[in-house]
Amino acid sequence: MKKLILAGIACMVLLSVCISGCLGFESADSIVGTWYSENGYYEDGIHYDFKYVFNSDGTGTEDWYLSSTGGLDRAYDFTWANQGNNVYSVSYNGYNSNYDQPFYLSGSKLSDDYDVTYYKS
Repeated sequence: MKKLILAGIACMVLLSVCISGCLGFESADSIVGTWYSENGYYEDGIHYDFKYVFNSDGTGTEDWYLSSTGGLDRAYDFTWANQGNNVYSVSYNGYNSNYDQPFYLSGSKLSDDYDVTYYKS
């Protein structure tokens, strides 16, 4: 009788795990969401603010805004991957791997190799 009860409990646990995975209840990666630059970036004398959107399907967008007007200057689509140890790689669609960029997640802050720090909204 005890074996039958344990087998029933094991089946219920297994079923609940399968159902939660099929319905998308697994936890999302911490980078998923919208991130805004805190300190921006200068290129050719122009100051830009960034917005990154990391989607749960491994895609995203990078938007460059002119700090002076807030207007959108350019946008890029990318794919991203979790490399482990809070390091993420971004590969830009239509560009070779020379443009791939790492991002580093530390608590609630995201940073890149250009000394730009991002916060999540």
